[in-house]
Amino acid sequence: MGVSKGIVRAVGLCVAGGLVASCGAVTARSSAGTGSPSPSGSPSGSPSAGVASFYTYPSAGTIKGKPAGEVFASEPMRVSAGLADAAASAKRIMYRSDGKGNEPIAVTGFTLTPKGTPPKDGWPVVAWAHGTAGVGPDCAPSREANLYSSPDDQYEKLITNLLRGGYAVVGTDYPDLGFPGRVHGYLQLGPESNSVVDSVRAARHLDPALGTRWFSVGHSQGGAAALGAGEIAAKRASDLTYLGTVSLAPASNLGDAVGALAKRRPPYPRGWGGMAAYLTYIGVGAQRWTPSVAYSDLLPPRLVRQIPAAERLCFAPLSEHLEGLDPQPPALVNADWGRSKALRSFFAQAQPAHAKSSGPVLLLQGGKDTTVAPKLTEKLKGQLCGLKDAVQYKTYANADHDGLLNESFQDLAAWLSARANGKKAASDCG
Repeated sequence: MGVSKGIVRAVGLCVAGGLVASCGAVTARSSAGTGSPSPSGSPSGSPSAGVASFYTYPSAGTIKGKPAGEVFASEPMRVSAGLADAAASAKRIMYRSDGKGNEPIAVTGFTLTPKGTPPKDGWPVVAWAHGTAGVGPDCAPSREANLYSSPDDQYEKLITNLLRGGYAVVGTDYPDLGFPGRVHGYLQLGPESNSVVDSVRAARHLDPALGTRWFSVGHSQGGAAALGAGEIAAKRASDLTYLGTVSLAPASNLGDAVGALAKRRPPYPRGWGGMAAYLTYIGVGAQRWTPSVAYSDLLPPRLVRQIPAAERLCFAPLSEHLEGLDPQPPALVNADWGRSKALRSFFAQAQPAHAKSSGPVLLLQGGKDTTVAPKLTEKLKGQLCGLKDAVQYKTYANADHDGLLNESFQDLAAWLSARANGKKAASDCG
């Protein structure tokens, strides 16, 4: 899962040299949980871990007129042994949200409730926003026992620790992930952020033990989506109480990242297939956001020809597939990418710093991250402070992109606990 394996997760851009891109929270009274979910009998990372029949997109008539967060379907979900040990229940969900242009859509995801007796005002909720999994239907986290489209366990461990800390966890797949015949609009920040917020409302429809207080927490692609959710939380879910955002190594300032990649020439460093995978996914997201964007506006011909593979393969197999190209492409980015006004507009909408957040922000970054470079997150911190956000920024000198999840968890958990217990957040903004 880590960059040392040549495979990186989340939406930053992997470039050599970094040019581009279980502490408790709310104490619950102990009691035996009921209906513990069974560990999956299917290999984690295999599409067979999901129930294919669940992912049937509802008719327009079913979606029309329904409020955001309305639940269309739910079913028990088989999860890994570690998650099953921490969760009283695990469900796969399908709910109403809004896509591009506020078009009513259906989105899938999952919800897990911790064991024990909830506080009198209900379990606080963490809305989890995952890092890059892919854009094809098999890449939806809710299809997997470990909640990610590869055998990596970092997300599984994080969510397990949150459950043990007394949080209910709900995770969105993002629009169009999971449904056969559909392709996810990668890095379309508005729809992704909507799906994060609406997942909380959906989970609360299914389980009255979930309270009204909630956080958004995300990594990389999800770090941006979590920030976006915080910006719209007060308006989109005014009946809920938003407590804050935790954003780990978020995708940001894509123009800077792509501009650096445009300078790269072969021979590329080991793991360059991950760079190419992100770029092809960005091309897919941009073209679906603005049809006037051609794949060739961003990508050289060799990578344009790989778009069908990008639409089908999840991140790890796509990275391996692209790394196997021989000879290596003479460039990773079209040298004239900056001339495309539509592409630049797509990058602008993907930037997670559009409006003041509805709550405080904890921004976390690894010092050895070559996927999302520290200088990009430092720039984002300044942009968030410029919006008058209360931002606490922490770096971990020896953490890479995925290692950040473990390195920062104690601080993340302490920050959530303090907010859940009514303590005002500190800010590093001047």
